[in-house]
Amino acid sequence: MELAGDVSRLAADRALAPVTDASTVARAFAPVGALVMRVIDESDGAVVALHPPFATTRVARLRSWTLPRVHLTDAWVIALLATALSIGFFVWYETHGLTIAFNDARIRELIGRRVLMSTTPGLAQLGTTWLPLPSLLMLPLIWSDTLFRDGLAGSLPSMLSYVIAAVYIYRTARLVTGSRAGGWIAAAALMLNPSLLYMQSTAMSEVPSLAAFVVAIYYAVRLAETHHAQDLVKCAAAVAAGTLIRYDDWLLALALVPTLALIAWRQRGKALAEAWTILFGLLAFAGCAAWVIYNWLIFHDPLKSFFYGSSTHTFFANSPGRVIPTRGHPGEALVTYGLTVAGTVGWLLLPAALLGLFLLARHRRLGSSALPAYLTLVPLGFYWIVLYKGANTESLPQLGQGAYYNVRFGLAMLPAVALFTGCLAIAGRRLFGSALLGGALALIVASGVIGWVQTPFVEREALYGPSGASTEVAGKRDANWFAPRYHGGSILITYVNSQTMMFYLLTTHHLSDRAFVTDASGPLFARALAHPERWVRWIVVDSDATNGASPIWIALHRHTAWQPYFVLRATFGTTQIYERASGATPLGAETSLASAFAGLNEAQLVTGSAQDVAQARSQPAPATAPISRRHAARRRRAGARPARRSRATHRTHAAPYTPTHSVSLAAPSSTAPSTVQTVHQEPAPARSEPAPSSAPPQRGTGSQPRSSQGGSTFDSSG
Repeated sequence: MELAGDVSRLAADRALAPVTDASTVARAFAPVGALVMRVIDESDGAVVALHPPFATTRVARLRSWTLPRVHLTDAWVIALLATALSIGFFVWYETHGLTIAFNDARIRELIGRRVLMSTTPGLAQLGTTWLPLPSLLMLPLIWSDTLFRDGLAGSLPSMLSYVIAAVYIYRTARLVTGSRAGGWIAAAALMLNPSLLYMQSTAMSEVPSLAAFVVAIYYAVRLAETHHAQDLVKCAAAVAAGTLIRYDDWLLALALVPTLALIAWRQRGKALAEAWTILFGLLAFAGCAAWVIYNWLIFHDPLKSFFYGSSTHTFFANSPGRVIPTRGHPGEALVTYGLTVAGTVGWLLLPAALLGLFLLARHRRLGSSALPAYLTLVPLGFYWIVLYKGANTESLPQLGQGAYYNVRFGLAMLPAVALFTGCLAIAGRRLFGSALLGGALALIVASGVIGWVQTPFVEREALYGPSGASTEVAGKRDANWFAPRYHGGSILITYVNSQTMMFYLLTTHHLSDRAFVTDASGPLFARALAHPERWVRWIVVDSDATNGASPIWIALHRHTAWQPYFVLRATFGTTQIYERASGATPLGAETSLASAFAGLNEAQLVTGSAQDVAQARSQPAPATAPISRRHAARRRRAGARPARRSRATHRTHAAPYTPTHSVSLAAPSSTAPSTVQTVHQEPAPARSEPAPSSAPPQRGTGSQPRSSQGGSTFDSSG
């Protein structure tokens, strides 16, 4: 208000002077410009427009009506810059096919898709291993075949989260430092990080989790200054959202409880501390409670999600030490995660961030507004505990631990590095402070350029890691072989180790979502395992046990009654593809998938077990009857596509089969042979199926467990 008064008085004084030309006007109002810059610098970043009282000419009035004045705050400018970067890098990575390089990215899109489009749609399809919010955020767009196949439906939540994180890290740094320059430095450190620019182009959960984390910290800092209940509610809402994205934010929720209670105690004593604790606890932990209840109701085990879907409630219990190298070694766990953070955020920024942390601790100490800022260090403790206890693992080639694996965990420390780098502005506006800020900006740009030229650290995991691009080679090959030979019928397949093949069958070859009978289909899956000849036409079984033995392999290996009805069409490494012989079972005996859902509620659709298999095996076979038009239409809606070839050609290709041999399943192995062969165990068809021209690389040779949502394990803590 004092500055505004100075501006008004100075403008009035200058307006009394005779105005002859534009140069005179400029000289007269030069001090006004200086005061305007002071207003901008001390406000919340909004540009204040001063309308000179001397603008009385007809031209000036005309311009005031025809030229609208657009005033952007710093937050809006950052949002626009972040949006441009987000779209540009998404287009780049999409053009190069890297938005789905992570196996987890493909699985997350499949999860969101099956909630709406599978044979058993519903919220139960969210599964138990991964927290549900990332998949739920995809639902508004994942139903679109175009957006699903282009990858935009899965990447858009991450792209929006990137923009939100950039805006709120600016606001947080500005509140903590009291300087616009500090906010801009923090925003630049986050926006220009090469690994974050790659991850925001994917369907992974790291960027949405990071955005929720930053928003929660911002409102906690603001609450320490305003003490408004609405800021407490906003902070709790952000925390609740984060707890439904990744488990990292569960620890943040716990850490915020005593922090906010201490801030309230300092302000008004015990009464306010109790009120804040109760209100924050009810709102912030609502997501945690909802997730536990969901697992209890759907999977009958409230703790199943915490152990990667394992009913034994153990973390990698039978894994050797080479798979979990940091388990039981606190020093090695700290070194591993420290190197991961340095590689992810950039080595050049670490000294600047440490200096900013020192300045914050020196000037603000344990002040109420500084306490939430220190909570950005929570991920460091969280991942150290995770690695030390063996709840999850990382591997770095620099330490001789194998290929890059889970190095994206280092992104959780990016808000802390960005915020503390912005805290260099606390040094003041003198020459030393300006030099620090200029040096920090130069380091941010240099770190981004070097990281981009040398390949972003997280992108290396996507390119060379065991859960990265190598996992799509075999699945794409299997899908390319299978698609032209598929002419309708249900496919028995599992998410444990065949999810990549499913992904490309849906996105590249446009198979129907309802054509698959998977381990997410509950009792229907159990019935298909017990009597595949009654329920499915195709069986895809993978004996690769790197990520846990396939439930299809286990079930079919235990009994051989199905073998006379199926023909082994092809073998690719550890993958075997069977087709039901046309003469083995009349087509009328194939039961409609829709009829299998009668009397089943949503919980039963995903909880198939060994008891279900045994019960289904004892059921009588469906009555053989001609298929009516209604049933034929139902089968087509369930996934059967019109045959591209004539019926005579199809019968020639799949001749009636008389079993003269025994079909054997390959033993489960974590190392797949590199040979590829196409097998026909039936009378020679009219034409032979060409084998792939080249042998694929080995599958499942990595020492780390691959990810799976429908199976028992996955490769990230969230």
